[in-house]
Amino acid sequence: MLRAYFGSAIDTAQRAGSALALGVGRIATIAGAGAAGAGLFIDQPTVPALVTTVALGVGGAFLSPRLVTSHPQKRPIATFLYLTPHGFLSSILIAELVATSTQARLIEGGAVLLWTAGVWWLRPAALGKRVAKWNIDPEPEVAEETDGGEEPSAEVAVAEDLPDDPAARWWAIHAAKDGGVAPDTTIIGIERIEDGRRVAVALGSKTPGEPVPEIKLRRLSALMNLPVSLLEVQDIPGYGAGVAMLLIGPKPEASIADEDVWAEISRTALPGVQLVEVNEYDLSKELNP
Repeated sequence: MLRAYFGSAIDTAQRAGSALALGVGRIATIAGAGAAGAGLFIDQPTVPALVTTVALGVGGAFLSPRLVTSHPQKRPIATFLYLTPHGFLSSILIAELVATSTQARLIEGGAVLLWTAGVWWLRPAALGKRVAKWNIDPEPEVAEETDGGEEPSAEVAVAEDLPDDPAARWWAIHAAKDGGVAPDTTIIGIERIEDGRRVAVALGSKTPGEPVPEIKLRRLSALMNLPVSLLEVQDIPGYGAGVAMLLIGPKPEASIADEDVWAEISRTALPGVQLVEVNEYDLSKELNP
């Protein structure tokens, strides 16, 4: 709510704080480079610069709220990055006190240039503070066993591998879940039949030796938002009850048998006469001599 009303002012303050921190870092880099550069020619500024560098590094590492309050897993990395420029500059200053030959001065001068360029562009101290702000995903909670050695309660969700097929994934999430319309089942295969008018879905039980549970078509109709008349569950011929066939689509219209047609004719044209048998004869030869 505060950001909704004062978001612009807060963002401006944050940018100003970042600019101030950047400016302080630049000034410290210039001061360190100047002290190390002066130490190549005179010894007086070297010791004060060394003491100041160590004090700023240790003080910043142990007094910076961002580093102190960072996550224990990130704190060593963030602290190392923060102390890197201080450590290298301290090494250069110590080398200037110990090695004073011309060749050593050339090497120390090159080290000062490298340190200045690296710290100016990479800003490792600021990088360390940014690392300290990174979020770490919380570790998943592991269900603990009770004192009696009982297993975790059923309320603990167990992640299962879901099928890659979208239809099988949907079935696993919505229909095959505990308490679903077809619990503990899985889709074995899907195929269009009857010239594409219907879809045949082969279902199987996840538990070997257990049958596919009875599927309530009204519940499945509500779940799939389809009329009940478009749903049908059948056994698969030649297989046990561990598999079943779900048919989705309009049922084929049953054709009227010839016997039924002639029986209807006999009841209408010849009332009281019972049709006993219907025979077919090929009269093509008689009609087409």
